Amino acid sequence: MRDFRYLAPQLSGRLRFVRVDLPGFGGSAAADEAIDSLTGRARAVLALADHLGLARFSVLGHSMGGATAFVLAGEHRERVEQLVLISSVALSLHRGLGLAPATYRRLASGLRLPVVGPLLVRLARAQYRRRRFPGAETLDAATLGLHLRAAAATDFPRIRRAVAGPLPPTLLAYARDDHMVETWISEELARALPAARILVFDEGGHNLQKTRALELGTAIREQLGV
Repeated sequence: MRDFRYLAPQLSGRLRFVRVDLPGFGGSAAADEAIDSLTGRARAVLALADHLGLARFSVLGHSMGGATAFVLAGEHRERVEQLVLISSVALSLHRGLGLAPATYRRLASGLRLPVVGPLLVRLARAQYRRRRFPGAETLDAATLGLHLRAAAATDFPRIRRAVAGPLPPTLLAYARDDHMVETWISEELARALPAARILVFDEGGHNLQKTRALELGTAIREQLGV
């Protein structure tokens, strides 16, 4: 939720903007299915929409959240009106993920081992520092385990199927100086979505919803027609 604290004011008053902590993160309780599969995450968001009485809604996905947004928009087209992707995971392995998803599954299992586990925690913290992840030094084995399991659920074939199928009107935003997702990754996704509106920044990094909140807010309002 905190990741969108700068973007939310740009949209409030024009539309209902619901910020979501997916299960296992932020203030939401863990749920194995929603941590270990994109299907589970999509179902969690749909359940929230049902709880809020939203028959139709638009979905925004940032970074790894883009994978959930793709599954929602691609497999539940009757519910999703518009799709917004910000610095999103795309069709190919990017440097922020770094390793194949299956490797993260093995690393998550290794965290439970008495000797290997503490070593993996130290190595993971070093990688998080290198990727400028806030609070890297305070990450414990349980939290890292959740992160690794979530990364292991990145299903590129599933994302490619969603992109190839009919999607709702889409806005794709990315920055050329993103330290997590290479420019060619985002450009590859843009070519795969020829009908999408593409918003490219020379600067803004990975968290455009913070660094480019004003411009993004304007673009999203235009995309949604509000």
